[in-house]
Amino acid sequence: MHRHVATTLKLFLALLGFAIAFIGAFLFVGWPTKTSQVTYGVTFSRPYAESLGLNPDKTLRIALDDIGIRRFRIPAYWKNLEPVRGKWNFSTLDAEISQIKQRGGKVVLAIGEKLPRWPECWEPGWWKKLPRDQQEQQTLRYIETVMTHYRNNPTIIEWQIENEPHFAYGDCPPPDYLFIQQETEFARGLDATRPIVTTDSGELSSWLTLGVFVDKLGISVYRVVRSPFLGDTNLRYWFIPPYLYKRKAILLRPLGVKDVYVSEFQMEPWSNTDLVKTPIADQLSSMSLKQMKSNFSFAERMGFHTIDFWGVEWWIYMSEHGHPEFLRTAEAFWKSHSGASL
Repeated sequence: MHRHVATTLKLFLALLGFAIAFIGAFLFVGWPTKTSQVTYGVTFSRPYAESLGLNPDKTLRIALDDIGIRRFRIPAYWKNLEPVRGKWNFSTLDAEISQIKQRGGKVVLAIGEKLPRWPECWEPGWWKKLPRDQQEQQTLRYIETVMTHYRNNPTIIEWQIENEPHFAYGDCPPPDYLFIQQETEFARGLDATRPIVTTDSGELSSWLTLGVFVDKLGISVYRVVRSPFLGDTNLRYWFIPPYLYKRKAILLRPLGVKDVYVSEFQMEPWSNTDLVKTPIADQLSSMSLKQMKSNFSFAERMGFHTIDFWGVEWWIYMSEHGHPEFLRTAEAFWKSHSGASL
């Protein structure tokens, strides 16, 4: 009896070791090649541009006309749309989407309590005074109001519901997966003609928690990060090959993660303080021109057909602070990938 148990255990451990070795080899072994027909875009945040001292309208025009970008993720910041309960103002967001539409561009509209850029959660002040059940009701009403306002606009190609809600990061309430699922199902009921997406960390998540809720899952990709516990030390993910993310998506497809793309590819420095308070030399240690070019090359070899970069505002900020090489490199990248913006 004991011999039978020992034999079974050895067989189990052998199979487990083989499975781990196979998955490890599948994720990490290979030779990255360029992916054909990739659509490249960016996230554009008006508040972030303003925080860098930029004119946001000029920043968007540079992204459209100088760089040639035609795909944008635009956050519909709730606190800016409804600062006073029941009083909506879509004029600024309308103008941004109109500018993109005039150039034949497309928009992924991000809606939710948590959206790109600090402070991460963008609820109005009046919302924060409500009990949680009423907060949820108002959040659904906000989603409905925004989607109804833009539902007939062909410039909108996808609805993103929440942004990396998996992480308790920023000035935000704790993650509530049941409510996140409710939000995505509610959005799908409002518009069944466009994909419903959300986002998750590319490196620090299994993708299963959120990926099964949505039609598409956007992931973030970071190559140089900093821990608040290590000061100004840059940690580089040199050991992660470009194809790992795509192969991970393939492994998860049978488990319900339908479609994966890159919604946030790092193309600006990582800093534990505001960039405007971070010395330029420190910013360059995290995102040098060499690193930027390496990131572009990495993106070309990931195997995904949609990649949105993170940092267009910073490229323009650096151009206004004596470092135009980042903006010029971005311009050259889009020019060399003509037809890759839609």
